This record gives sequence, structure tokens and C-alpha cells, in this order.
Amino acid sequence: MSFLDKAKELAGQAKGKAGELAEKAGPSAAKGLDAAKSNLDKATGGKYHDQIESVSGKVEGVLKRNSSNGDSAEDDPGPGSNGSRDKGPDDPGGPKPR
Repeated sequence: MSFLDKAKELAGQAKGKAGELAEKAGPSAAKGLDAAKSNLDKATGGKYHDQIESVSGKVEGVLKRNSSNGDSAEDDPGPGSNGSRDKGPDDPGGPKPR
């Protein structure tokens, strides 16, 4: 067995275990998201409330979609897979850093 074949086998095993762990972590991730959202909103004095809600809504949608499909995060292409990725400061045409 070549090194590459062994690496592929180990990667497959790791992917299976990661999926199992992701299933168990879903409810904890949702609780952590709510806590982080609340703390961020409090720390910024509500100044970025709409942005925080927008991002947390997207994350909650991914968590719910993955838990209802039985998919794990590594099977999900994630945001930007269809070219609709939010533009950030490093993207041409995205918001410029202040």
C-alpha cells in the first residue's frame, strides 16, 4: 500500500469520525451562538444589532439544515459555493476597511 493510499484511507476515517462529532455538537453550537450573539450585542451597545442578527440567522439556518438532513458540516459546500458569497474587505468591490 502506497503512502497516498494510506493517507486517503486515514482521511476517510477522520471524515467519518468528524461527522459523528458534528452531530453531537449541534445543540451545543446553537447554545454557544445564542450566548455569543447576546454578548456581542451587549458589548457593542446594540450598535451592530442588525448585523449580528443577520449573521446569527445565517449560522442558525446552516445548523438547522444540517441537523434536519443528517448531514455534517464537511458535506456542506457552505456559503459562497454558488458565487453568492458576502464581500469582505479583501474582496474587490467589497467594503473597504476603515
